Amino acid sequence: MVIMEKINEVFFSEHGLTSTSASHLADLAQEVIAGNETKLKNMTFVTTKVDIVGSASESGKTICVGYDGNMLAQVRPLLEEIASMNAFCAWMREAVKAKDKKLKQVANFTFEEWCTFQGVEIPSSPSYPKETTEADIIAQMNIKERNRYLQLEVIAATIGKYIHPGGQFSSAREELQNRIMKPYSTDGNGKDTLIYAHTPSVNPQKVEDVFFELQKWHRQNERELNRMKFAIKKQAEKKTLEDIQQFKQALEQEKQRHMQLFTQYKEWQLEERERISRLKIVVPEALQDTYERLNKLEE
Repeated sequence: MVIMEKINEVFFSEHGLTSTSASHLADLAQEVIAGNETKLKNMTFVTTKVDIVGSASESGKTICVGYDGNMLAQVRPLLEEIASMNAFCAWMREAVKAKDKKLKQVANFTFEEWCTFQGVEIPSSPSYPKETTEADIIAQMNIKERNRYLQLEVIAATIGKYIHPGGQFSSAREELQNRIMKPYSTDGNGKDTLIYAHTPSVNPQKVEDVFFELQKWHRQNERELNRMKFAIKKQAEKKTLEDIQQFKQALEQEKQRHMQLFTQYKEWQLEERERISRLKIVVPEALQDTYERLNKLEE
């Protein structure tokens, strides 16, 4: 409940006038004031007569009659009534104004202000989760898993460096095969020609055996490494999907909580407006006679 300003609490209680009745009586009081002011408008204490020079009439023609004793005696009562009516109007107008102000405050009271007033935290939207990468999964491996992953990478890279085309072992094997087919080569011309004889320094079959053994070793490492990479990729995808699912659930909960609070806020606004609208304007004891006089005027 919004606390009404202390300065305005005096206007209201459970018993009294509605804003409509108060405004109506204030309008009626203004009519009384206008009537009394009309009576006092032409106040004068001098009676004026006019006559034409040489006229046979001695008394002349009266053009303005001054107040006599009876009319003078009415001045104070008329002023007292004007004052009391003005006091009644001032009270009622201020009370209606205070009520309207409070209704406007409730209408303009924002959802955020209401949450703060109630000591309730406004639900905040969860942040969209960051995509889990393969590097994130690798970073979470234990010592054994991480070391094995690095070993496989290093072994695969080391063997591949030598047996892949352009690698040292691959190039030496290719040279051996070429020299078996062409065991001699020459360099230079004429008498300066050099003849080179090329013979295998090791059994070519053994070279082939080692080459294919290295290939097999490389494939085995590659298979195990690829299995680990595939598993890592799947873990990363699974974690990302789980995070997204949790985000959706959190977002839905936030929406429901926000809607619940917003509904409570709107209900509060309606209840508060109804409460303020039901407040009656008190008629002070000093204005009771004026109130009764105005009521009689309506009868």
